[in-house]
Amino acid sequence: MNSLPTTHRPPVGFGMTSLVIGTVGLMLSVFPVLGMPLSAFGLLCGVIGLFLALPSGGFELRWSLAGIAICAAVLAINIAIAYAPAGYLPRPDVPQYWQQVPDRPYVPPPG
Repeated sequence: MNSLPTTHRPPVGFGMTSLVIGTVGLMLSVFPVLGMPLSAFGLLCGVIGLFLALPSGGFELRWSLAGIAICAAVLAINIAIAYAPAGYLPRPDVPQYWQQVPDRPYVPPPG
C-alpha cells in the first residue's frame, strides 16, 4: 500500500470555454468592438487548454483545437470587418442632390 488510489479528475474546461466564447464572438462579429476582444480571449483560453490537454489527449484536446479554430476564424472575420476598405463611400467634396450647383443661377419654377 505504497501508492494512493487514482481518482478520475474532471476534464479541463478551457477548450469548451474557448468554443463557447468563439461562438458568442461569431454572433457579435457585426460589432468588431465586441467581437475582437471576445475572440482573442477565447483564443487565449484555447491555447491554455491545448497545453493542459496535450499530455492526456482525448476529447479535451479536441475541444481545445475546435475552440482555437473557431476563435481564429472569428478573429479574422472581425479584423476584416474592422479594416474593410471605405472606398465605396462618397467623398465629402461630392455635392449632395439638394444643394445648388455653384455655377448655375437659381431659376424659379414657371408660374
